[in-house]
Amino acid sequence: MSKKETRRAARQAFPKASSGARAGTAARNKGSSVVPLNTRGSRAKPTAARPVLRPPTLKRAAIQGAILAVLYSVVIRLFESETSWLFTIILALAGFVIYTGIAYAIDKFTYQRRLRKLKGQSK
Repeated sequence: MSKKETRRAARQAFPKASSGARAGTAARNKGSSVVPLNTRGSRAKPTAARPVLRPPTLKRAAIQGAILAVLYSVVIRLFESETSWLFTIILALAGFVIYTGIAYAIDKFTYQRRLRKLKGQSK
């Protein structure tokens, strides 16, 4: 038995279970040729889905910076117990500002790079 026949037999033997909401919709639309709408209002293509690209935001970069600042202050307090709390907070705030800027710049660079790559594939 070829690889293709084996896969087909496995799909037929173990069909994918569908959720209750989708099963009713599929049963109603079984004979229809209606293609569901995607989020942009155009007809969905039955081909492979494109990856979702999220544009970079300062909010996401600030959240990452805040998490890193907290971790940074904890590490400073663990290894440098002689430092004052004020010094620890100042270093954590400086790290927050620097890391937020760097994280946003990296996100923006990778977003633009992926856009160029997707644009090149569509040609």
